[in-house]
Formats: sequence, structure tokens, C-alpha cells
Amino acid sequence: MGKIKDILAYSTAGLNQRETAAAADTSLGTVNTVLTGIREAGIQDPVSLKEHELAAIVYPTSRKKAGTKPEPDMEYLHAEMQRPGVTLNLLWEEYKTAHPDGYGRSQFRARYKGFLKQQDIYLRKAYKAGDQAMADWAGMTLGWTDRKGETHEVYFFTAVLPASSLIYAEPFMDMGLQAWIEGQVNAFEYFWGVPGLVIPDNLKAAVTKVNRYESSLNKTYGEMAKYYGTAVLPTRVRSPRDKGPVENAVKIVEQRILAVLRERQFHSFPELRGEALLALRQVNGRPFRKLPGSRKELFEKTEKLFLRPLPPSPYEFALFRLVKVNFDYHVQYEGFYYSVPFEYAHTQVEIRATTGMTEVLSGGERIACHRRAYDNSRRYTTCVQHMPKHHQAMADWTPERFTSWALKMGKRTEAYITWLMEQR
Repeated sequence: MGKIKDILAYSTAGLNQRETAAAADTSLGTVNTVLTGIREAGIQDPVSLKEHELAAIVYPTSRKKAGTKPEPDMEYLHAEMQRPGVTLNLLWEEYKTAHPDGYGRSQFRARYKGFLKQQDIYLRKAYKAGDQAMADWAGMTLGWTDRKGETHEVYFFTAVLPASSLIYAEPFMDMGLQAWIEGQVNAFEYFWGVPGLVIPDNLKAAVTKVNRYESSLNKTYGEMAKYYGTAVLPTRVRSPRDKGPVENAVKIVEQRILAVLRERQFHSFPELRGEALLALRQVNGRPFRKLPGSRKELFEKTEKLFLRPLPPSPYEFALFRLVKVNFDYHVQYEGFYYSVPFEYAHTQVEIRATTGMTEVLSGGERIACHRRAYDNSRRYTTCVQHMPKHHQAMADWTPERFTSWALKMGKRTEAYITWLMEQR
């Protein structure tokens, strides 16, 4: 503060801010603060004032008379900042309209920034309600013991809505693609809505290609996002600021769920999952230390209404696989064979398999759909409409008809035909 008059003198002499900072042997930020404070205070002849008088103008914390300007309602500002389209400049203009003698723009912003730094949920970026969710796996694990005494490790999927800090966490038996998708779907159900953007870490199960500026998603993950009407943007490599909120959420999950349950003995996965979800409820219902309310209350008040609505039913997990159609116009998936229109024989198609259905796609269009087969006694599923005409003519031939026909040739022919049919 002893250099305010030096800064004013150099600036009046025509030096720019960078040159003034060098001449006064101080930082560029200090020069900017001094000149902005004097300008906003409307002082016509600052050089005529003494150093301590200038300091009282430039640095409001050193004013002898406290409370000379109306203080902004920080809790109101913080709640409004979560609303889409609301900026700190807009809030300052509203504040200035209500209090013409209030703080200038830079002092208003500095006060809000100082308020955030004192809160449990201080974020370096401003996140709008409903804009995005972040997801990652926690580093710590828990375990449960089965009846044979074997211990099974579980991994915690974690998601957070940065605008309200609402957390979702759920244990899974592995960190594969199906667990990741199921965790994401369950998080949407827990949030009662879908954010406009999902930001995952670059985990191998969900992101197939990673580089500094662009990543390629696993097809199942991309389909899930399309189903919910959201977009997925993986974090940039070596960019920790992209995922600060979820890293903080993971830390909270590890400290307030996993650490709390670490000494508990669980004898089944459902038992462990139930206790983890109960602990999650307590995390989101726990009051903030310096803000009124809790994560859940903040979510209900600022973010819930801005999430996109959920579809009528949750996304059903599906796997994709490229295969070639056999000469007999069937494709093979997990040891079972499914027919496609015979015109596609010898071409490459894509299989989309869910728990209940097996779809065959060509050029992005579905050309066949069958109920998923699991019975090893019937390994072929064939639709008559997929056959060429001369094959359809034989479609009504039953095994009994074949054996009866073969018997006319002799016992050996019947035995061979019976054996041949059993192979298929």
C-alpha cells in the first residue's frame, strides 16, 4: 500500500500498467487494483490525497468506517449463480440498481470470490444448474465374504452434479463397461433427471481412443448418451481442472462411506450395497459447515428443475460386435446362430445384443431381430422370411419327415440323416 502514490505518478506520466508495475517495483495486479479502485471511486484529484486515504479507497478492508456500503447477500448470489443464463455481471447490475452507492464491479466480484473460498463447495469454475455431471471410479475398495470364506472386492462408481454438489455412489463387482453404464443409468434415476453433458474420466471401458484434444467413445456408451439426449465429453489428458468436482466427490465417498464401512463384515453383495446407499443418503443430507442447508437441499432448490426429463424406461445395456454373415445366411453370437435375409450372405454386419434380444444391423438399419437364445438344444434361430424361395419350400420338413424319407433308402441312410440333424 505504500506505493499507491508512486503508481499514480507513473500512470499520470503516461506509462501503461505493465511499465508502471516495473517502474514502481510491484506486480501488475497491484497496479490494476489501484487504478481500478481510484477510477470506480470517482476521485478527480487522487494525487492531493494522503497515502492512507488512498489506501482506504483502494483496499476496502482497511476502511476505518465499516459498513459504509451495503454488503451483497452472498447466499442469494450463490444460489442465483447456479441458474442458467445468470452471470455475476448481471447480479452486480441488479445490486447496483438497488444500491447506487454500493460496491463497484471489481470489488463486488472480489467479495463473491472471497465468499466462495470460505465455503466447503468452493469451485474454481462456475457451473450452471443442469449443465453437466461428472463421473469416475473411486480409488478405494470394500469387500464382502461369501459362505466359503472367499472375499470379493467391490468398486465404487461415483458421479456428481457440480452446480449443487449432489453425489451419487454405488458399488459394483467389477469396473467393466456394463458396470459403468449401469452406474450412469442409476445416477440419472437418482438425480431425477439428465444433465446436458456428462464428463467421464478417460477410463478404458468407456473411451476407446484417447488423445490430448479428442477421444472416441465406446459404441455402447455413445448409444446410452443418445438414448438420454445428453452428450459425453471425456476429460482432456493431463487436465486436472476438467475433473476437480468429481475428484472432490470421490474423496468424500472414500472418507464418509468407504472409511466408515471399512471395519464392517458383509456376507453378501446386496447387504454391502444397501449399507453404502444408506451412507450416501447421510452424505447428501449432511449440513454444509458454512452454507445453509445440505447437498440435497441445494439440489432441490437450484438444480432439480433444470435437468432434462428421464425417458419412460431406463436404458437397456447392449453390446455391439462386427461379424460376417455365413453362406447359410446366419450370423454367430456367443455360440448361437441367427438368420438374416439371404441377400446379406457373405457381407459384414453388426450385432447389437441385449439380455433379451439379438438385433442385426447393416448400414445403421436393422435387418433382423430375434429373441436372444440361451438353450443349447436349439442353437439355430431361423426366420422363414429370410430364406430364398427354394429353401422356403422345404421349411415345413420336420425331423420326422426327414427320417421317414431316409428310411425308404434303408437303415443306414436313416441313421446317417439322424446323426446329421443332431449335429445341427
